[in-house]
Amino acid sequence: MKLLSSTRNKIILLLLITLLVFTGWQAGLETVYAKLVVSTTNYTLDVIKDDTRIEYKRKSKSSEAYEFVVFTRIDGRKGNYPQEVGGILQPFVIILSWQLFLFFVLKRRQAFQSLGVNFAVYLLIQIVFLILLTGYYNSTVQEYFFTLMLDSFYIIALILIIKDNMLYPVFRKKVIVKGNQQ
Repeated sequence: MKLLSSTRNKIILLLLITLLVFTGWQAGLETVYAKLVVSTTNYTLDVIKDDTRIEYKRKSKSSEAYEFVVFTRIDGRKGNYPQEVGGILQPFVIILSWQLFLFFVLKRRQAFQSLGVNFAVYLLIQIVFLILLTGYYNSTVQEYFFTLMLDSFYIIALILIIKDNMLYPVFRKKVIVKGNQQ
């Protein structure tokens, strides 16, 4: 596309897409994605653990904020504890914005391939994190990996974007060498 031939236009488009996705996120997309993550995690937990589940719910009746609540068995007794959702779910806005942007600058096949890989990898990492969250008090190894992953979702999103930009150089200028475009 001629419109998206300059880096400036691509950056503007990416910012506009990010703004639209963030607006949708605030309008309810976060809840939809959170329920997808929770239901997928609970399905996995049903296979590997008894008496453990995660719910996505409001902090209180008067609050607009949500949290994950883990219901599990700790030292033989049933218990539950909350987990903030912000640092876990919000980086998905970055990935979703990037993936939508790729549909404007790449061939459809490449954009769909990137979407499938990035979505699967990111969702899998989030499921593993939530599974580790359910065993947080049971094992020091689980607690270590949980703590390690707690603030890493933004970094994971950035790594996925860098990977895509290396595979499909979206922001590099095309160089003409000996009459051929590269």
